[in-house]
Amino acid sequence: MLPTYPAILRDGKLDWGDGPPPLPPGDVPVYVTLLVPVPTTNGGPAMAAALEALAAAGGPSGFSEPDEWQREVRAERPLPGRDE
Repeated sequence: MLPTYPAILRDGKLDWGDGPPPLPPGDVPVYVTLLVPVPTTNGGPAMAAALEALAAAGGPSGFSEPDEWQREVRAERPLPGRDE
């Protein structure tokens, strides 16, 4: 297993706290894992605009009427373990 050292990423630089671990000279490739969630952008306004554009265009095409679709989905079908 590779050694792991705690640090804090502050203003784009690693703060090693008590001092850096022993490092070889020169550039050292590293992987950084953030242990706190990264805030996400709010896509609500963009989603609302997309839905408004879809509604203005007449809605999605290729779908049957909602009541017909519901009747098809809820059609009577044999229940497991019942012979009728």
